[in-house]
Amino acid sequence: MTAPWGFIRRRWRFFIFPQLVYTFSMDPNKTKQIARLHADFQIKVAENGNWLPNDLYLLQTTITLFAGLMGGSESFKRKLGEVLIARTDTGTKLGLAYADRIEFSEKAQVSAWSVIHEMAHIWDAKNKWELSLALEKFTGGTTNPLLSKTKKKMPGQWDAGLDGTQNKPGYYGRLPGVNAYGYFYGDKPSGSNWSFNRKEDFAESVVMYCGWGRDNPLSKTAHGRIERYLLPNGTKDPVYGIADNWSDYAAYFYPEGGDYTKTKRWKFVDELMR
Repeated sequence: MTAPWGFIRRRWRFFIFPQLVYTFSMDPNKTKQIARLHADFQIKVAENGNWLPNDLYLLQTTITLFAGLMGGSESFKRKLGEVLIARTDTGTKLGLAYADRIEFSEKAQVSAWSVIHEMAHIWDAKNKWELSLALEKFTGGTTNPLLSKTKKKMPGQWDAGLDGTQNKPGYYGRLPGVNAYGYFYGDKPSGSNWSFNRKEDFAESVVMYCGWGRDNPLSKTAHGRIERYLLPNGTKDPVYGIADNWSDYAAYFYPEGGDYTKTKRWKFVDELMR
């Protein structure tokens, strides 16, 4: 960037922030990892003093995994373009995705799941959010805030408080349309909550695809997200430690035979990756 200020679109809002300077005055190993990320994948890493060697190694291995499933580094670069990754104060969020920039929380450990989740948002943004819209249509979903409000008056159709999610079993907002966006997901996602919308659905579907039925750092979480619906109501799930009425939600999230490849989401992402 040549201007002293950059204007970046974060999904549907605009933010202004000062230009970052890349000095790379760090130890040789970090410098080598950063250079390799850019050479292989067009990933820029902001040198802000918050990166640990393990963070950069995790970025390298996770992006290599993602690119491999996409058909290689050239396909990855063509689909995502150049991406800047930084560690900053993201408030309560683990990660934030902008049009060509990802910010990870400087207070939390970076995970392989969050890396691909935010990369999926970048991929969607590069396509003017048409990928998440196509997923919504392919799975039979719709976004209708007005219809969502009517569900509050229907017995058994609203699993949240009147003003949003509550931290107790059966009140997280997992049923179709019970969320802040009026998003009625179609088919069977791996999960839903008050913050679920088609963009989050797309990002989570991409990560599930990358982890399901494979032997990689995403696989345990991907399978755990499906297997939790076999747990008795009130049990804490082993993935996030959240107690919920899992067996009651199985009809909405547990795929045929417990096989995520039977879902429309898996098929949709599989076509995109190929």
